[in-house]
Amino acid sequence: MPITVRRALLISLTLALIPAAGMAESGKRAPCPRCPALATVPAAPPLIPHPFSLTRTEITFDQWQACVADLACRGGQDDHGWGRGARPVINVTWDDASAYAGWLGEKLGRACRLPTEVEWEYAARAGTRTGFWWGDTPGRGRANCRDCLGDKPPYGTRPVASFAANPWGLFDMNGNVWEWTATCADPASGQGAPSQCRDRTIKGGSWYYYSKMSRAESRASNDSRQWSYNIGIRILCERP
Repeated sequence: MPITVRRALLISLTLALIPAAGMAESGKRAPCPRCPALATVPAAPPLIPHPFSLTRTEITFDQWQACVADLACRGGQDDHGWGRGARPVINVTWDDASAYAGWLGEKLGRACRLPTEVEWEYAARAGTRTGFWWGDTPGRGRANCRDCLGDKPPYGTRPVASFAANPWGLFDMNGNVWEWTATCADPASGQGAPSQCRDRTIKGGSWYYYSKMSRAESRASNDSRQWSYNIGIRILCERP
C-alpha cells in the first residue's frame, strides 16, 4: 500500500477510537528495576489489528546500561557531556536497538521489537489527526526541538519525560531524539532479508531539528549501521 494512502487510512482510524482505550500500564511493575515502563496502545483494524505496548519514554542511559551489564548490549556510547542517567541513550545503531529489544523481551517474557513506522505514527497521534498530539503548531515548551523552546534553546537532549505525555501516556514522541523503527526506508530493498535493508526509517524529530521534522507524519532515514547523537530507541512489546 503506498505510504500516502496508508497514512490517510491511519488518520481516519484514529477518529474512530474510544479516547480511554489507550492506558498507561501504571499498575504493573517491571520484573527488573531498570526495565522501562510501558503504555498500552489500542487496536485499530485493519492497520493495527491488535493492541500493543510501547515504552512510555525513549530508552534511557540507565536502562541501556542494565542491558550492557548483562552483556546483551554494546557499551561505550558517548553522551557528549550532556549527562547520562535519565537522558535518552544515543549513538546506537539499528542493530544495537534490536539487541536491546531482544534483551527486554527476555526480561519481560514477551516478544519485543522496534515498532514499524505505521505503529509508531499511530501511537504518536494518540487518537488525534494533527501533526502534534496537542494541535498543528508546536507552541512553546511542549517538546525539545530547535524552535520549540524559545529563540535560544539548550543544545542537546533533555531527560525523558521533561514534557507532558500524550493522551496514551507516551512521552517525547515529538522531539528530543529521533527513534529507530523496523521499517526499511526503501520499500523495494525491504522485500528481502533484513540484512538487505541498509537505511531504516526514523521518526519523531530531535533537539537538533526544527519542529517540522517532529510532526507525527514526518520521517527521515539513517544508515542502520551508523549511530548518531540525534537517534535513540523506543521499544514495542506484544501484549500477552
